[in-house]
Amino acid sequence: MSDINFSQDGMAISIEIDCHAKSPIFEVADLLKAHADSTFYKTYVKKESLFELVESVNELVMEIKNGVNQPRKFTRDFAEVRDAVVTIKVSADKMSAKAQVEMPWGGKIASVDDIKKACKSKRVSFGLKRSRVEALLENSFDAHPGEIFDSVIAVGKEPKHGKNAKFKPLVELFSDKIRKPTEMADGKVDLKDLGDIDTVKPGEKIYQKTPLTAGVDGRNVLGETLKANPGKDVRMEVTSGTLVDPENENILLANKEGLARLIDNRMEVDDVYTLTELTPKQGHVRFNGTVIILGDVSPEMKIIASGDVLISGFVESASIRCRGELTVLSGASGKSLDEEVDGRRNNCLLESGNRVNVAFANHVDVVAKRDVFIHKQISHCNVTAASIVVGKGRVPRGKIIGGHYNISKYIEAGHLGAPSDTVTHISMNRTYDVFKQKEDSFWQQIEELQERQELLQANMPSLVGGAQKDAAKAEMVQLENKINKTINYRKTLGQRRREYMENVVVKVNHTLYGGLYFDFGSKGITNTVRKGPSIVRIEDFQLVIEAK
Repeated sequence: MSDINFSQDGMAISIEIDCHAKSPIFEVADLLKAHADSTFYKTYVKKESLFELVESVNELVMEIKNGVNQPRKFTRDFAEVRDAVVTIKVSADKMSAKAQVEMPWGGKIASVDDIKKACKSKRVSFGLKRSRVEALLENSFDAHPGEIFDSVIAVGKEPKHGKNAKFKPLVELFSDKIRKPTEMADGKVDLKDLGDIDTVKPGEKIYQKTPLTAGVDGRNVLGETLKANPGKDVRMEVTSGTLVDPENENILLANKEGLARLIDNRMEVDDVYTLTELTPKQGHVRFNGTVIILGDVSPEMKIIASGDVLISGFVESASIRCRGELTVLSGASGKSLDEEVDGRRNNCLLESGNRVNVAFANHVDVVAKRDVFIHKQISHCNVTAASIVVGKGRVPRGKIIGGHYNISKYIEAGHLGAPSDTVTHISMNRTYDVFKQKEDSFWQQIEELQERQELLQANMPSLVGGAQKDAAKAEMVQLENKINKTINYRKTLGQRRREYMENVVVKVNHTLYGGLYFDFGSKGITNTVRKGPSIVRIEDFQLVIEAK
């Protein structure tokens, strides 16, 4: 409308309306259209006062039409120029900062300097990326007034925590070599051919420590330092068969000829005792080092070794004990005892302070501090170990038939049980029982403390003098603190036990047969029907057998 004009004074935009007897009755839409058609169309309209403005101008127009007032200009504030608004928001963890830009209403667009200034006001001083700022500002070129854009423009630097000290052997370990049998010309492998048995020589480098690293500090977007945690150190142990390299404190040398053997982070150099076979003619073997039997072990023979034991042949109704790794390449077999004696059910024993590896086992007691690996099949055995895997490859398909198993972590096999529903007992409670023993010990301590507390309380009225009563009260306070602390220890241990048991599992990759009895903690379950690939575990506090 030609009667409506706009003018600017600083940031304020005023509307000027020529009011006369022929002026129409104005509506809000008329004023907004006039503003949209003017050169001030990008400015911010004060919509909150529009209705009052329209009422006032129409009141004036009516007065002029009625001769009460003279024609004149009606002037009011209508809009305003607004520059772009930059807002910086710092994340709760102070590791990123986001810039929010509200597009201007006829005013200045945001610049890199505006964002830098806003960052400074929020103390953002680290990790600001100019490329991200420029990418954000590019959005404003074709944006509408009042449109809002935001983007992360600053990113902190996480601390790079240090690495723990670690060790690595500098020679091939015999225990690794026996897991890599010799490959023949036709591509097959000879499980009994181990090649040469290499020993280390005095002065040979056999073990190396990589020291911990301190890590690299990080910084948040406010420039505050985030301290890196240094790695954990591990002491390199020197044994009777090793010494520290005088030229490098992180290298161990052999100080005698022998077989290098690794136990956890400790390197040993064992003397080696080798026999072609073990029969009554050679007698029992008790040796401080590693024992290698290239042939069979006859019934009723015994081996006790402080190191590894490797038997290339077959073990029948013999007793083999060692602190290191025990490997029987051709299998082991025994007979059931008439009565169980000290946990023994069979007359053949394989006991290791580390791992046990055997091709197959039948009526054998197997005891391992760590894991048991069975190449083909284990039947009617009595096994105590951290875990047992039966079969080769990524998906083991060996067989477990009958017997008793007391395991800590997991069992994996292809077949568990037999088509004839051979009775097989699986207890995953080896570690659970340790937890329960500790919890029971704590509970016994709590009961003893409570009994002492009750006795003091009962004797309190008979105490004479303030000193005796004060001493009794002080002791009761101490007892109460001990009771509460012990109760908390027991609760924490119980929680750890429950979390541990949630990760205990039996995996069957082919067939789960009937005749199986499972115990997981206080829960038991019996499987009576044949199933396909299955998993047995605790889920939602229930012991379940579910399809794998």
